[in-house]
Amino acid sequence: MTKKLIALLLALAMVFTMAACGGGEEAGESEYASMTIKIGGTVPEEHPLTMGLYKFKEIVEAESGGAMKVEVFPNGQLGTGRELVEAIQLGNVDMAECTLSAYSSFTDEFTMLSLPFLFKNRESAYAFMDSEMAAQMSANVADMTGVRVMAYWENGIRMLTNGKRTVTSPEDMVGLKIRVMESPIYLKSFTAMGANPMPMAFGELYTALQQNTIDGQDNPYTITVTNKFYEIQPFMTDLGHVFDITGFQANEEWYASLGEKEKELIDKATLEATAYQREQAIAAEGINKQTIIDGGVELTILTDEQRAVFRESCSSVYDWFRAEGKPITDLDAFLEAVEATKQ
Repeated sequence: MTKKLIALLLALAMVFTMAACGGGEEAGESEYASMTIKIGGTVPEEHPLTMGLYKFKEIVEAESGGAMKVEVFPNGQLGTGRELVEAIQLGNVDMAECTLSAYSSFTDEFTMLSLPFLFKNRESAYAFMDSEMAAQMSANVADMTGVRVMAYWENGIRMLTNGKRTVTSPEDMVGLKIRVMESPIYLKSFTAMGANPMPMAFGELYTALQQNTIDGQDNPYTITVTNKFYEIQPFMTDLGHVFDITGFQANEEWYASLGEKEKELIDKATLEATAYQREQAIAAEGINKQTIIDGGVELTILTDEQRAVFRESCSSVYDWFRAEGKPITDLDAFLEAVEATKQ
């Protein structure tokens, strides 16, 4: 083999190698570290929250060229909300979606978001969720727990169902045994509205309703449909007492350890998945509200005056939280920021 032929073959080999890599320095700029991101979820596949997780997966895998893989485990496969937060802390799970009430045993920072009748409407809630204060609250909790809320997602606006009667006022709530999350603020809120709140694990709820161990429950339209509560609860009131915010969160140490390109992609995918998740939540609410009506449930739409009576009945909850709550963010500053979203 001549020297010229050898030189030609070496030159061709170099050309093919550069082509395969995408070429010189540009190849390095387009490469991502190989990894698998493990994400836990709490709701079924068809729920908008899970859809948000799959949108995140789609974006990350597509834009990283498959180098960054995402495994999604929805419907409580990896545990309940509290269990997922603990799993993220231990590094057994990288990211997850779950209710912010899961943090109540660590801090009252997110508990403020469950104060009854806090937000005027969905637009008001979104404005706060995307605010600098909400971002600072996430950072505060990350410093305390090692888990950072990357974005605030929507689980829906909580409504009331029951198996006994139409509810249009706090007086109608008297004597009703209502299942609530195991959170002091929910216990205080439903007590203030006249009901008899009963803390219960979500997994036990359907059977308890079916067997009339309890009379009712509070959940958004979508949860009420996906878990078929509307099939055994003939009465529903659009109480709207809590805008149910879900955290899309990550292990702080894991996130900090990522390279800049990987972080940028995670941030981009989070932002796009958040917009998509909220769109799906709004669409699902309309569809599931109609499903409930078509299912024969008596849906009561409160007037502004009726809702104001419920709101007034819960004023004692704010007094209680001011005296007993220990949020990191100043409560008055928080309430001022929320009020600013109502303008």
